[in-house]
Amino acid sequence: MAAGSQQRRASHAPTSGENDDGGQRQMRQISAIIAMLAVVGLAIAGYLAYGHYNENALVCTVGDCGTVQKSEYSTIGQIPVALLGMGMFLAVGALATLRVIGSRLLPFAVAITLSWIMLLSGVAYYVYLTYLELQVIEAICQWCVLSSIVTLAMFLLESRLFWKHVFNADDLERV
Repeated sequence: MAAGSQQRRASHAPTSGENDDGGQRQMRQISAIIAMLAVVGLAIAGYLAYGHYNENALVCTVGDCGTVQKSEYSTIGQIPVALLGMGMFLAVGALATLRVIGSRLLPFAVAITLSWIMLLSGVAYYVYLTYLELQVIEAICQWCVLSSIVTLAMFLLESRLFWKHVFNADDLERV
């Protein structure tokens, strides 16, 4: 593939008026799923943030969400961790939406890379938080677990796009 073609592919996703091959269509479909999962994650994180400020509002049928929410690990400084989660879900959802609509605000590869980095950081932080829940706090929050599952699903989908598009790994078509 010529260097110019590679650069075009890395910096531009086709708009609706251009030819849209199966690969680009699949990338948009995966981006749409990521955007939908971001809405789910945003709702969960929003509920957890609301529960942080209104302790009686949090309903937890499995585990002990109240203990987790009241722990010293539920904030970074004065900022509830749930608000950081909301920021991540908003940002990743916005980047996925830009890819779905074929926006030229950001090159396709840049949007994928930014999302992938945020989600990798999110997954790593959820691993840390889950460790804290199990080993230090000795309580599990069902909403936190659900949020981590949503983040992991988004990360796996974004990883597929990241490796396929950013590194032009055509041999990952089977993944």
